[in-house]
Amino acid sequence: MEKDFSHKNLQGASFRNKDLTHARFADSDLRGADFSGSNLDGADFTHVKTGITPVNMVLIFLAALIVSLFSGYIAMLAGSTIQRMLNSNEENIRTAGITTIVIALLFIVYSWWKGVGHAIRQLVIPTTIAALIVGFIAISSGLGTGKGMLYLILALILVAVMFVVGTVARATAGSLSGILFWIVALSGAFFGKSIGGGIGTTLMAIGCAMISKKALKGAPGFESLRRVAGYITRKFGTSFRNSHLADANFSRSNLHNSDFSDVDTTVVHWGNSKKINCISNETLMA
Repeated sequence: MEKDFSHKNLQGASFRNKDLTHARFADSDLRGADFSGSNLDGADFTHVKTGITPVNMVLIFLAALIVSLFSGYIAMLAGSTIQRMLNSNEENIRTAGITTIVIALLFIVYSWWKGVGHAIRQLVIPTTIAALIVGFIAISSGLGTGKGMLYLILALILVAVMFVVGTVARATAGSLSGILFWIVALSGAFFGKSIGGGIGTTLMAIGCAMISKKALKGAPGFESLRRVAGYITRKFGTSFRNSHLADANFSRSNLHNSDFSDVDTTVVHWGNSKKINCISNETLMA
């Protein structure tokens, strides 16, 4: 059986569960190809290109861009809510506005340090519960209307939602390329500012971008965002999942968005290949 697939466009091709020992794929375009479960011992993958097909990349980029624009809109709503609190004639609402700004800044710092999920669970949720209790006490005792705490809760929820949506969009774009990452990141910031958001909107967008970049670099505490990027790779990238790659040669290859889960990668000849957003057993490969 002929096993020479060199110099071919094999985008989206399926080689699942095939015997491809010592097959030649040199200089081929393997973006979106599926080698799951195949025997690729001794196969020649020198100077191949892997990753997501151009069509799927465009579709994923557009989806991430739309989500980023939505996050910019939410950031504008959060900023507008805080601005109304600061401009209120009621002192307790202005105080709640200042408190919201402080908590929002702490949320950004904590998200950078521990991850967005930890920040929501350990800062936003406890603060929201405390604000509900304070508001209830103020209303029942006649000491206040509870509006300040209501505004505070609304603003915090908007900030949290914006960060979740924004960082997911940027992590998705980051799993494609660095250039697309910054296009998506900046578009959300500019859109939020163009529809009425202030400098706070831009700062929140920058915070999202920094957090997403940190997640993609493998920092602890950002597993959820990395799972998003990993899903993109597993779903649309080149799959070598559960394949045999003993003595396979990937020298001089550009390996983008490739899934090497359940593969013994220690027996592979990587040469001077470049690996970007590739995964092995749910972890990013260096």
